[in-house]
Amino acid sequence: LRNANDQLDQIQKSLEAYLETKRASFPRFYFLSDDELLSIMSQTRNPEAVQEHLGKCFDAISKVTFTEDKKKDIVDMNDMIKEKVHFVSPVQTMGSPVERWLGQIEMRMVESLQALTKAAVEAYPEDGIVRKDWLFGPFPAQAALAVDQIMWTKCAEDALNLVEKGNQEAMRANINFTNKQLEHSVELVRLDLTKLQRVLMGALIVLDVHGISVLEQIDAAKCRSVNDFDWSKQLRYYWAMEEVLMSDGTRASDTCIVKQTIANIRYSFEYLGNTPRLVVTPLTDKCYMTLTGAIHLNYGGAPAGPAGTGKTETTKDLGKALAVPVIVFNCSDGLDYKIMGRFFSGLAQAGAWACFDEFNRIQVEVLSVIAQQMLTVTHAIRARKETFEFVGREIPLNPRFGVFITMNPGYAGRAELPDNLKSLFRPVAMMVPDYCLIAEIILYSEGFGSATALARKMVNLYSLSSEQLSKQDHYDFGMRAVKSVLVMAGQLKRKYPALVEDVTLIRALRDSNVPKFLSFDLPLFFGIISDLYPEVDVPYVDYGSLQKEIENQLRLSKLQVVPSFVGKIIQLLETQLVRHGVMVSLGSCNVRICTRSQDNFLGACPQSSTPIRSPNPAPRTICSLFFASSGIS
Repeated sequence: LRNANDQLDQIQKSLEAYLETKRASFPRFYFLSDDELLSIMSQTRNPEAVQEHLGKCFDAISKVTFTEDKKKDIVDMNDMIKEKVHFVSPVQTMGSPVERWLGQIEMRMVESLQALTKAAVEAYPEDGIVRKDWLFGPFPAQAALAVDQIMWTKCAEDALNLVEKGNQEAMRANINFTNKQLEHSVELVRLDLTKLQRVLMGALIVLDVHGISVLEQIDAAKCRSVNDFDWSKQLRYYWAMEEVLMSDGTRASDTCIVKQTIANIRYSFEYLGNTPRLVVTPLTDKCYMTLTGAIHLNYGGAPAGPAGTGKTETTKDLGKALAVPVIVFNCSDGLDYKIMGRFFSGLAQAGAWACFDEFNRIQVEVLSVIAQQMLTVTHAIRARKETFEFVGREIPLNPRFGVFITMNPGYAGRAELPDNLKSLFRPVAMMVPDYCLIAEIILYSEGFGSATALARKMVNLYSLSSEQLSKQDHYDFGMRAVKSVLVMAGQLKRKYPALVEDVTLIRALRDSNVPKFLSFDLPLFFGIISDLYPEVDVPYVDYGSLQKEIENQLRLSKLQVVPSFVGKIIQLLETQLVRHGVMVSLGSCNVRICTRSQDNFLGACPQSSTPIRSPNPAPRTICSLFFASSGIS
């Protein structure tokens, strides 16, 4: 038995050494577990079998397209909503190790996006306002958004140069031009668009609305030159034809670069897919400025603040703005220095960013070792080394490496960071986000014309509700609740375009909030709505056949048809349409009957193909329910 154990240990060590060589060949393998990597290695003769693991290596690539001949070359990549981006040249898979052709996919991804972005710059329409054909043309959403930002920067700097020469109305004319652009974009959102086009327009409007607010601030601050701080503190995009020195010491030309204050950062052309963008507020701008300054000085960034203030999302969105791969890692007290060492090794070689969420949950002893590991990488970057020694191995260094940590100071179970670790990060406080501005911009992106007035009333409604309604654990008036209402309002706007915008928003507010309120809070809530929206009559939805089928299922279950109970089942169904997970509480008997009745109804629907399972969580451990880090895998 001892001999067998010794042999097993030897096999385990040899396997780990083999996997380490594969990870060194393609650094993104460091972000996969041993089981996933073994699954990839076992399918080297069948490249198509690697498809299911692509999302772990490339965040936005859902699948790639293989040629139908025996060569099995890869010709394009696709994201989750089926946006297709063709490669400038095919990737050959037959006869190559899997880590080699995955590395070639990474190279083709960057080359193709850079070529498409350059083509989008050259094809940009002359008038700059009517851009429908250009936006919905052959360019991926990422390229269109990057070029939109490049052109916004160019127009703003042209206006500032004219102001410097004495034309005081140049910036106001540029603001009017950008407003016309936005009006045209909002008109496009109201059309019957495909999902790809709608997501692109939503992201474009979010960026353009922020662009207008920046221009108005610059005009109000009497900014007179491109060298003024009010302009240089903005995140600015350029297509650099001549060679430019980057913050990491490298040089770049004929590519997109991003500038903010003293930082010059290369746009990395990591494929982002066609995805929404975060609403940029003054708080977000300050966080961006701190983080880009940290990158320039080879520090990490440390946003800190209460839950729900956008620390992680802001870091991820800055990664999107610079097209850098961002790995989000949820920290726990079970992490040890070996796991973190391997993770840092992958980050340094792949040139990726890591966002360690709730970093101060890690034990103090481990944090001290992490400080030494990060200091080793930071010193190597500052010394402009191409390779360096890390945890006993000589590894190559990609200077794009970045580490960001988010913290909730003062929360239970949180450790104080050691001083040697604090000195490696630039802190930034993230407090209460601007709900009104965020709501306004999201409403614009959903196609609402009177977004400013609607957003102001909506924020007042949530403020009054949080003050006047009873205090319950499940009541939520934070940013996540606001976002779900805005998404529902956008769905209603597209479904009923002729409906008055006030009525559309009130319906969304009512349908998303009423299910969670207790009966004695409902009159207060409806009273607040009637005060904010006097003389607006909101009709209730006629559910017709849906309601009849629910009543039929109740009778089949030998239950009475009570109108309020039928209403609760409909509310549960509506809530599931806008929420990933739903908790049904208060009265265990009613909960079981309500959910069982809905399950019976969904099972009877021919359109519903979703399997329904009812596991009992009581006998399960926390680890089996929510997963945990395993030392073996």
